[in-house]
Amino acid sequence: MTVIIPNAKIAALWNGALQARLRQAPLEAYLRSHGQKWVLSGETRLTDNLACATIYMVNVALNECIEEHPGALSADQHPAVGQVACAVSASLASLIQEPTQWRTAALVATARLLERHIGLSAAAHTAASAAREYGAGVNSGAHDVEVLRIGHAARSAVEANGAAETAKAVRLIVQRLASMSTRAPVGAPDAAAPAYDLGGATFRSSTT
Repeated sequence: MTVIIPNAKIAALWNGALQARLRQAPLEAYLRSHGQKWVLSGETRLTDNLACATIYMVNVALNECIEEHPGALSADQHPAVGQVACAVSASLASLIQEPTQWRTAALVATARLLERHIGLSAAAHTAASAAREYGAGVNSGAHDVEVLRIGHAARSAVEANGAAETAKAVRLIVQRLASMSTRAPVGAPDAAAPAYDLGGATFRSSTT
C-alpha cells in the first residue's frame, strides 16, 4: 500500500478549501431546505448563493407586502428594497466569513427583485445606488437601525434554518417596506402610469 503525503503548500490548500466549505454549509443547507437552487462550484458560487438566499427572503416579504397593501410599489419603496437586499446580503456574507462578497450579491438580488416592478434598466440603476449608499454607511458607521435589525434577523434565519426565524425576518422586511410607502389611494391610480401584469393581477407603477 502506498501512502501519498502532500507537501505543505498543497495540504494548506486542501485544508483551506475544507474550512471554506464548512463555513458555507449553513447557507447551502438553508437554500436546499427552502427548495432554492444552490451552486457547488464555479467562480461565482459564493455570490450566486448569497444572491439566491437574499432574493428568496426579500421576495417572500414583497409578496406579503403587496397582499397586505394592494397596489404597485411606491417610488420610495424601490430604494428601500435595495437597502434591505444589501443588509441581508451583507449579513449572510458575514455569516459565511466572506464579507467582501456582499456587494455583487446585493446588486444581483436588487435588480432581480425590482425588475418586474420597474424594468431591468431602472432596477439596475436602483441596485447600484443602494449599494453605494449601503457601502457608505458601512464606512461611516451611520446605518439605519431598522435595516441592521433586518440583516441580523436574516442571519439568524439562515444560521438556525428555522421557519420561525425566517418568518421574523420576513415580517421585519414587510414592516420596513410598508413604512416607506407613499402610494396614491387605492382606486385613484394615475392613468398615465404604466401597468404590469403579474400572474393575472395588474400593478401600476408610480414611475414613468
